[in-house]
Amino acid sequence: MPKTIEPQLGLASFSCPHCGAIAQQTWWEVFIARYEGKSKPVILRYEDAAAVPLAGWEDKDRERFEEFRDRLKEHALTYENREYARANLPLVNITASWCHSCVGFAIWVEGRIVYPDRQHVIEAHEDMPATVKRDFDEAASILAKSPRGAAALLRLCIQKLMIELKLPGNNINADIGALVAGGLDSRIQKALDIVRVVGNNAVHPGQIDLEDDQATAVELFKLVNLIVQDRISTAKKIDEMYASLPEGAREAIEKRDAEK
Repeated sequence: MPKTIEPQLGLASFSCPHCGAIAQQTWWEVFIARYEGKSKPVILRYEDAAAVPLAGWEDKDRERFEEFRDRLKEHALTYENREYARANLPLVNITASWCHSCVGFAIWVEGRIVYPDRQHVIEAHEDMPATVKRDFDEAASILAKSPRGAAALLRLCIQKLMIELKLPGNNINADIGALVAGGLDSRIQKALDIVRVVGNNAVHPGQIDLEDDQATAVELFKLVNLIVQDRISTAKKIDEMYASLPEGAREAIEKRDAEK
């Protein structure tokens, strides 16, 4: 799979929510200015801008407008470069990131992207049990709007995975220990312990943790898929390879094992 870098507030570069390219980002403050006189909000569309006659405009004004029109053609959200800017006030808890690849802006409110509306494509592992996949897919569908809700569902996925692996699913610490004894990859063990500790120990799978953010949720998606790969998919493939051996070879192996 191609590498992606999940967008995070203040990060110098990440996968752009517009074009998907891993690109450098410039961060912008957001200011407000009151409409003067009888001016009211209007929606500026490229088609309207393209129809504006530019004959008789001064060169600098025409160039400024043409640059604005070209930006508007690519992105509905862009800036208008005015020669004389009015006094304005800075807004707090809202900021904009600007992609150096596609020159598109993303708008962030309290650390979450609210524009563009992001549709995360996070696919469940093909061998993920259906009971787990339902919650996994639901978590993917709400990630952008509710990272904490997605993380809660993913912890529930881990609990259900434990049950699918014939473990109680009531105590993640005990279940991790049982998986390690059964040969779980040590790196996945560490990741599971991180989930347990970050979840504040007492937070049960499926319960919202107020510290969960989008980056945490994305890592949980990866972890659930890793557990499926390590504990389910690998075993399935080994069984399939063993079943493909000649019948005589399998009988010899089974006879050898029975004599131990």
